Amino acid sequence: MFDLDDTIVQAGSYVSPRVVHALVAAREAGYVLSIASGRPFCSVNKQVLACGAMSYAVCSNGASVVRVADGAPVSQSMLSREDALRCHEMLAPFKPAWNAFFGGHAYFEWKGASYMLTGRTGAVARAMRAEGASSGLLTRLARFGRKGMLYVWRMATNRSHKQVRSVLPHVRRAAGGVEKMGCTIPNPQLCAQAAELLCADGSYEVVHMGATELEITARGVSKASGAQALMQLLDIGPQKATAFGDGGNDMPLAAVCGRFVAVGNADEEVKAIATEVCGSVAEDGVAVWIENMLARDGQKGGLS
Repeated sequence: MFDLDDTIVQAGSYVSPRVVHALVAAREAGYVLSIASGRPFCSVNKQVLACGAMSYAVCSNGASVVRVADGAPVSQSMLSREDALRCHEMLAPFKPAWNAFFGGHAYFEWKGASYMLTGRTGAVARAMRAEGASSGLLTRLARFGRKGMLYVWRMATNRSHKQVRSVLPHVRRAAGGVEKMGCTIPNPQLCAQAAELLCADGSYEVVHMGATELEITARGVSKASGAQALMQLLDIGPQKATAFGDGGNDMPLAAVCGRFVAVGNADEEVKAIATEVCGSVAEDGVAVWIENMLARDGQKGGLS
């Protein structure tokens, strides 16, 4: 199971040829591959899907498990519309910028810049700020030149992505519930207070993505619950599962997978609970790990 942003995907959209080749090689060797992302399926990197290596996608931090071949959900754990609206109301004093995923669409408020727009999470985002990067979306993306501006264009032309003034009227129409709510609160202290408020309520699962962004799902819903649903579908135990990640929403995977591999650019708290640490996303660390694994398999004459 593979996290996307800053694990196998760089700058929000780029997947190196070496990573693509490694994923395809693992699939051809008999492994079942799955995405494990905070993104909804409509926002999953198209290059990752196009390579044909992925069979499943654990999306929206485990709220939805999707069969990649036809985009059909095989498991869903939604945040009720009422709880989503109450969450929005509870955090109103903090004046966050919201995003929300449901009904095959991703809604982003113009005033915010989620990592899903910038393509930069956790440790990588902090490193950019240390270098003096602006918090503005276009300024950040400009640092990646043509690739960054191409991502802006993709966001603007993706019919599943809705840039809106407010997510609130859309959430009010989400009769079937919401996969995930997300918000950005620029002040880290206020962001921490908002998280404490939601956790005290007891109805939500809250994850910090860096110091200023929260991801909110129904209580008990995380990448771990999504991974467990997928393992149950495939009838495999935790010892047969390996997950890769870099950020706070990947940490629950360590508790349910036999191996949890942190990339070299991961947050320190992620590395601390990892079974192994591979190279960074810029070094194609996941690809190198897969290549070494397949080489060991070849020496043993089968899957490890």
